[in-house]
Amino acid sequence: MTTASVNMYRRTCRRVGLDRNPMRRREDRVQTMVAAALALVFLIIVPVLVLVVGVRVYHTETAVVQAKTAQLHQVDATVTETGKAPLYAPIMPTKVQWKDADGVAHLADYQSTTVVQPGQSVTIWLNGADKIVEPPSQTQALSKAVLLTSGALLGVLIMVGACYFALRRSLDRKRLRMWEMEWATADLRWGSHS
Repeated sequence: MTTASVNMYRRTCRRVGLDRNPMRRREDRVQTMVAAALALVFLIIVPVLVLVVGVRVYHTETAVVQAKTAQLHQVDATVTETGKAPLYAPIMPTKVQWKDADGVAHLADYQSTTVVQPGQSVTIWLNGADKIVEPPSQTQALSKAVLLTSGALLGVLIMVGACYFALRRSLDRKRLRMWEMEWATADLRWGSHS
């Protein structure tokens, strides 16, 4: 190790309270050790939460999406008429026509997410009653798993932070009482010179 790296190592140890400074009190060392233990607990809980919450939610939501998709079917429809697309929304109101399995023609309103022209073919999703529905979401399972896992991690982070700050406040009060007691002892020993 070079001198610079040794000095950097010592500075880092001193800053986090891992040196052998005789001025450092027991409370300071307790605070440092508890902070390290809480950080370790958080780092252990992160992958556990991802595996337990994230994976379970992802598999459950994937099964829900697959079950909903099994109840739907796709058909190719022809755009018969288009409306004006609002400036604030990325949809285009249209009327589409399609034929069901029996050859019966259906006409319905459809909100296209792309710009279409009359006569153009679009793929639509229908439910069991041949009503147009939203297509199944390909990202719903992943987004819900990420959202719930993030919420759980935030909750754990808040708990760990609250534990650390509660301990720090308690130790700060104890340090303040000890500091006042030491000044009172010093005043008795050295007396008042005013």
